[in-house]
Amino acid sequence: MKAVDNYAKLLGYSKTAEQYLRENNHFVTTNKKGEEEVSTACILLFGKNPQLFFPRARTRFIRYDGTDEQVGTEMNVVKDVTFEGTILNQIEKTIEYVETQVAEHTFLSQSGKFVTLRDYPKFVIQEMTVNACCHRAYNIKGTEIQIKMFDNRIVFESPGKLPGMVKVSNIRNTHFSRNPRIAAFLKNYRYVKEYGEGVDRMCRELEATGAPELSFRTDGFILKISVPNVAEKVTEKVAEKLPEKLPEKLPEKRVHLIDKIIEMAKSNSDKLSKNKIAILKLMLENPYISKLDIAETIGISYTAVNSNIKAMRGKYLRRVGPDKGGFWEIII
Repeated sequence: MKAVDNYAKLLGYSKTAEQYLRENNHFVTTNKKGEEEVSTACILLFGKNPQLFFPRARTRFIRYDGTDEQVGTEMNVVKDVTFEGTILNQIEKTIEYVETQVAEHTFLSQSGKFVTLRDYPKFVIQEMTVNACCHRAYNIKGTEIQIKMFDNRIVFESPGKLPGMVKVSNIRNTHFSRNPRIAAFLKNYRYVKEYGEGVDRMCRELEATGAPELSFRTDGFILKISVPNVAEKVTEKVAEKLPEKLPEKLPEKRVHLIDKIIEMAKSNSDKLSKNKIAILKLMLENPYISKLDIAETIGISYTAVNSNIKAMRGKYLRRVGPDKGGFWEIII
C-alpha cells in the first residue's frame, strides 16, 4: 500500500491508497459473487512479492566471456544475477546493475588526444530495460526477461512477439502497448518519456556512432533485440589507423590512468597485485606489447602473464583486433 500511496501522491490523487485501487484502472474489482479481485497489473506494479503469483515475472542478467554462449565444460558465464520485486523495482535495480557492467574505454585518437567511449549509450540501456519490462507478455509464465551481455553485443530477450501492428519494418515510428496500464504507470514515473519515441531515439544514437543498427528477431515466443557494442566498432577503426608505434612519452596520462585503476580496485574491494599493475603499466606504455615481452620484462612466466591478463579482461583491459596486429586497451 505504500507503493500505491506514493503513486497516488505522484498523480495528485487526494483520496486514500485503497480508494485509488478501487476507483482506477480496474486494479481492484468486485465480481458477481461480491468478491474483490486484484488484477495482474495491480500485482505486478504494487504487490509486496509479485513473484508469489508470477514466479518468472523477473529480470535476469547474464554476462558471458566471449561472443557466444557455451555450455557444459566450456560454459562461459561469468555473471548471473536475477532481479525481482515490482516492475518499478526491477527496472531500477536492473539498470543500476547493468551500468556497473558497461565498460568505458580510453584510447589514443588520431589527434593525439585520449578519448573515452562507453560500450553502450546510457539511454539505450535504460530504454531497452524499460521496454522489456513494459511490453513483455506476462501470460507467458515459463521464462523471464533475460539480458545477455557478450563482448561484442548485449541481447535483450523478452517473452512475447512484437505486439499488435508493430513490425521490424515500422518499429521506429509505430507504437502499440501490450500492457497499457503498465506503460501509463512508467510514463508517470518518467521512464517512458513520449509514447513511441524510444526505439527511434535509440537507433539515432547508435547511428551517430557509426555502429550497426539494432537487430530484431523472434525465436519461438521470445523477442530478441541485439544492441551492438559501440566502443568496439569505433576502436576497431582506430586500430586500423594507428601508427605502428605510439608516442613513447605519455607520463602524465599514464600515471593518471594507473592511479585511477588502483582507486577503482580499492573501491570494489578487489586488490590488484604488483604483477597486474606492472602489466597494465607496460600496456599503457606500449599497447602493442606481446605477452612474451611482458613476461621477460616483469620476470614472470608466460603462463603467469596469461593468467593475470585473463583475470583482468573485461574489467581492466580488453584486446582490440586480432592477436597479431591488434593492441591492448585499458578500460577505466
